[in-house]
Amino acid sequence: METTLTTSAELIRQLGYIADDEGALKKALHYVKKLVAQKERENRNAVAEEGALYRPRTKAERIADFNEVCEQVKLARSGKLEGRPLEEVLNEL
Repeated sequence: METTLTTSAELIRQLGYIADDEGALKKALHYVKKLVAQKERENRNAVAEEGALYRPRTKAERIADFNEVCEQVKLARSGKLEGRPLEEVLNEL
């Protein structure tokens, strides 16, 4: 936080040196606006990437998963599908 305040103060001090030159101020303003736009794009991209990493499963997806598990349990109970011991599954975790 202190570094940010120091940097902000330095930026304002430097702008003060060119305060009487309208052309230089316009260039500085243009560049700052460009930086702000770039930062906003980066933030939008970061939010979009986070959204891609996590999406809550829909009710239909959860029901389909549940039905699949139920089918696997039925097959395992009828001997058509070989299950794995619980210890083996826990060791994988």
